[in-house]
Amino acid sequence: MSQQGPSRPFRPIAPRTLLDTPTAGPVAEESKVRRASTACTECQRRRTKCSANSTGAPCSECALHGRDCIIDEYADKRRKVARDRVQEELAYYRQFVQQLLAAIRHGKRTDVDAIINVIRSGASLEKIHLIVAQSLSHTNEADGHEITVPVRTKEPDGVSGNSSPVVKEPDGVSAEASPDGGLSAILNKDA
Repeated sequence: MSQQGPSRPFRPIAPRTLLDTPTAGPVAEESKVRRASTACTECQRRRTKCSANSTGAPCSECALHGRDCIIDEYADKRRKVARDRVQEELAYYRQFVQQLLAAIRHGKRTDVDAIINVIRSGASLEKIHLIVAQSLSHTNEADGHEITVPVRTKEPDGVSGNSSPVVKEPDGVSAEASPDGGLSAILNKDA
């Protein structure tokens, strides 16, 4: 039998030799097309290469075809930005639950009933949080209990559409505008 195989031997494999000129390195790197770490929504949808990192917005594909070049870093759940956002939301909700429990444990019966009624009415998280914070402030003033749960009236980005730090009620009463934090206005409005 004859041996089957290539008629000529393979060339030897050797490490790449470095060029002697120092200017050749950066020129070769600049000529490479670098892929964007996050593609714009149009390039993702069309599965094309996005050059938004190197050319800026709009990328070359969107500029060529006249499309809107929108880069959403929050869409990629693997990124540090998305992780930080989720951690912020978890910290917010943990604090919210701690405040709710503290308000139920240490609050007056009328305040606890108000919290339960607001929750059962299907109110927004902002309104529930406002009622809980006001109940905690009543508890601190009346009973002298020191509750160390900080009061927040702002939800993290992405949790709610409202990003203003002061929560305004529909009738114009805010937590800062009235001495009791607006709890009596909310209770009287629902009654």
